[in-house]
Amino acid sequence: MKWVTRHNPHADRCASIWLIKAFIDKDAVFEFIASEDTVPKGAIPFTLPGAELRPKNGRTTFDALVDRYKIEDIVVAEIQKILRDAEKAEDTGVYELPESAGVFAILRGLDRTSKSDWETIGKAIIVMDSLYAELKHRIEHKTKKD
Repeated sequence: MKWVTRHNPHADRCASIWLIKAFIDKDAVFEFIASEDTVPKGAIPFTLPGAELRPKNGRTTFDALVDRYKIEDIVVAEIQKILRDAEKAEDTGVYELPESAGVFAILRGLDRTSKSDWETIGKAIIVMDSLYAELKHRIEHKTKKD
């Protein structure tokens, strides 16, 4: 399936692209367009004006994808909390979770160190795979201790 979003993906869109590839559509193809461009026919838009899948009411695009595709994964739920906190802190400057500032800085920095949207998301997928693996390890380790 073709998925369409804006150019220059930052934290929420990078994480959303990872979520799509990892949990929703392993064969997803992404296209990047300007906000004012027309969405190609048959494509699924996200984080674009008027799109169903976009940030709303304090929730991220990542949240919208989890809800829409009914993803039930304890690690994904932890990532949701981190992303929500990071997005909120972008406005308030206050991070409530220890991972949020680092995850936000890394994902935001990918755009600054990449030559294209494709390079950004390639790096973001590695970061998100690593975050997922670490959070999964923590959860499993905590469960074994309990």
